[in-house]
Amino acid sequence: MRAELTESFGRALGKTPAVLTPIEAHLRGDDLARWTLVIRGRPPTVDGLILVAGRTMAEFSWRASPLAAVSAEVTGSGRSTDELLAGPRLRTRRTYAEAPVVALLDAGFDVLAGFSAPHVSIVLPDYDEFHVRALIALFGPEHPNPHYVWTVR
Repeated sequence: MRAELTESFGRALGKTPAVLTPIEAHLRGDDLARWTLVIRGRPPTVDGLILVAGRTMAEFSWRASPLAAVSAEVTGSGRSTDELLAGPRLRTRRTYAEAPVVALLDAGFDVLAGFSAPHVSIVLPDYDEFHVRALIALFGPEHPNPHYVWTVR
């Protein structure tokens, strides 16, 4: 299933697995020990996370394989939850969910510091519903974003 979905998303983006962009070129050297929480906007749903992880697989590789991951933001190193929720990436999200970084790592989810801070990618151990459900369980309940700003899309 993973190869079929990767190939399907890749065709949609005009890419083949051979031309995926290695994520390694976009990783930062952050100290994971300084991270506290991973925050994800929107309601975390199985279908939604499968879709975004599939899109990531169609675009990026990690360790020479398609990368099944979902984006999030991380607190720590002088970045508070309030700052992230009020920031440009999350202030347009009505709700958010959070998980301790250590809980994700202990459950087998790698967390990569990619692109500009505070962005991270949470890597699914396998691109399947089981691991997406496990990730959602780690995030726990949704919370209203007190800094939500309505925008026209």
